[in-house]
Amino acid sequence: MSARRILFATIAAGGGHVATAHAMAEALERHFPGRFETQVSDYMAALDLTGQDRQHKDFWRWALKHPHLTRAGQRLIDAAPPLTRLFHEVMLRDLAMAAAAHLAREPYDLVVANHGWLTVGLTRAQRRHGLRTPVLTFETEPLDASALWAEPRAERFVVPSNAARKDLLRFGVADARIDVVGYPVRQAILDAPERGAARAELGLDDRFTVLVSLGGEGMGGDPRKLIEPLLGNGAQVVVITGRNAALRGRLAPFAQRGVRIEGFTDRMAWFLAAADVVVGKAGPASVFEALAVGRPFIATAYTALNERAVVRFLEARELGGYAPRPADAVRRALSFREDGAAEAVAGRAAALDIAGMTERLARYIAAYAETGVGDPEAIGAGLE
Repeated sequence: MSARRILFATIAAGGGHVATAHAMAEALERHFPGRFETQVSDYMAALDLTGQDRQHKDFWRWALKHPHLTRAGQRLIDAAPPLTRLFHEVMLRDLAMAAAAHLAREPYDLVVANHGWLTVGLTRAQRRHGLRTPVLTFETEPLDASALWAEPRAERFVVPSNAARKDLLRFGVADARIDVVGYPVRQAILDAPERGAARAELGLDDRFTVLVSLGGEGMGGDPRKLIEPLLGNGAQVVVITGRNAALRGRLAPFAQRGVRIEGFTDRMAWFLAAADVVVGKAGPASVFEALAVGRPFIATAYTALNERAVVRFLEARELGGYAPRPADAVRRALSFREDGAAEAVAGRAAALDIAGMTERLARYIAAYAETGVGDPEAIGAGLE
């Protein structure tokens, strides 16, 4: 029998959508070799909806710079779910028609959508434009959900946590359409090397190391206020600036003082493995990748309400914490030099079983693609 084809439809606005799409595709390939043909697509761009796609991504970059306005806007969206749904359904009419036409020309056995806009557009394509391809929504926010996702007519949701499930219920999605499975991370993260091997491979000293991670867009704040006191306290510092070339240039003088400065990198697993603690913006993918490697995460900033939920999770589970003031962030990072502190966090992070959640999500998707029903044994407590 030929391999079943699964399209992971995402939107490359914020690293979490793309990261989880690849994580799910890679997990299927790892656990079911040869059984599925997977494709990850930046779907609005792939459908040549370039104007709307560009506006969305430009707006997200603006939102990163204006977190208070972003959160206020999200509260407004959540205050009136029916109006939010109506607005998005009208706005995404072209997406619905383009998706229906594309999937008629190029059939897949399953589409897994991990962005609220795609859920709305693909549901409209099923209801109004004859789309017959099954659509499974992975709700990317690990610990909550907004009305942006809450399309009550969507075929099925799989969510990372019971908290996300409760939010979807509150916004009008029927419980029978929601399954809690977990949050996935990429295979490279799950296969991260030991700390000493990572440091040797990256050419780093074998000593206490702080990784400052600013997210894919490099918008996690000015790291210079962190770097100086970390260096003054004898820490080895690595900074990931993402796609922010201007920031990387501003930090260049620190390279002469031994700071490792990297732009966007495909070796994040190695840098996480080399670190003792991670400091940066509380993007869900960044946080759960660090936790998957067993590293504490000190959040210095958050943009959207989903990131606020991640910060609260870090605090409640004693997996790091929130320190918006640079002096506090430095103090908390350096506290992990104390004997047993980092090891205790690694133990609590291991108890989350992120590798197990990733594997169970692959089993759920595999069953859904083959039978139209997710594997019931994969359903559980998720991040709870």
